[in-house]
Amino acid sequence: MPGHETGQAAPAGFSWEDYVAWLVAQHGSLTAVAERLASLRGYEDDVTSIERALRRLRTRGQRDGGTWGARALAAFGLPDALTERARWMGAYHSRFTDLPLPLAQDLLRLWDRPPVSEDPTSHVFLALAHATCVLRGDDREAGKTHLARIRPLLGKAPPVARVEALLTEAFLASRDDVARVAGLLDEIEPLFELPMPANDRACLFARWIDQRAFERNRSWGGKQPDPAAAEALYRRIPEDGPAFARARRANGLAYARWKQGFPEEGAALAREACRHAGDGGHMRMRAMALNMLARIVGGEEGAEARRRAMAIANELEDEVLRLRFERRAGNKGRGGL
Repeated sequence: MPGHETGQAAPAGFSWEDYVAWLVAQHGSLTAVAERLASLRGYEDDVTSIERALRRLRTRGQRDGGTWGARALAAFGLPDALTERARWMGAYHSRFTDLPLPLAQDLLRLWDRPPVSEDPTSHVFLALAHATCVLRGDDREAGKTHLARIRPLLGKAPPVARVEALLTEAFLASRDDVARVAGLLDEIEPLFELPMPANDRACLFARWIDQRAFERNRSWGGKQPDPAAAEALYRRIPEDGPAFARARRANGLAYARWKQGFPEEGAALAREACRHAGDGGHMRMRAMALNMLARIVGGEEGAEARRRAMAIANELEDEVLRLRFERRAGNKGRGGL
């Protein structure tokens, strides 16, 4: 391939050669990039030596970038489009989660390589994406492993990533450590006051409410389910937010109204959740709403809704959804992921 003296094919995704080319485009020349790095380091290294190091760096393909790869990333970061792509894959509420699981895993394998994976922020989002994928496959231990690898980086990560990680940890703890779940959710609340994109804030808030409501919708520690308290929580989600948040709101209210003895209201809200999820292209959320409708209405309509929900789960090759939909209608299910 042109520009590859070794004769090897160009790597898929983004390579160190692409990265150095981007730096040159940003600064005008390789010498200008080296001059900038030298100045940032107080001229501990001369410009000519740094320029030679950058020339070596661009031959690294997608291997470890070494000292100068790390220094360049610390100084200049990644192109915004790449950071955004990693953020998109790491957000559970993005449509990345609505891809068939094998395709989502293929995309991760493509992008979880240097230099993208060596940028600390992108590294965090890629690990979160891996955690979501393995949890869709019902592998909780692997999910814990992916979260553990980024825990030391979260203090300096963007608020969106910190909330995402805490929500995922709360989900993992929800089976057997209710006290820990409550503590993690308490830790999240003040993070909503920090700067973050409006769409992310709305979706993360809806997911946080959903996990808070889950605590009210099950029996634990001698407490009985309190669907009225869960309803009050779901009504805190704005009605005019992103499609994902509106679907979460409607689906949560559907369950709460049904459990309080208002099945017709619950069914109408479940149908509303289906519409919102469909409008946003959120197929997993649509499948959950269809399953909720099936639980509420029963009969022929319920059987058809459950069939459609299971068809989506099978198309997405999503083991967690499939297992959820196979539970008996009397099971309370699970909020969060």
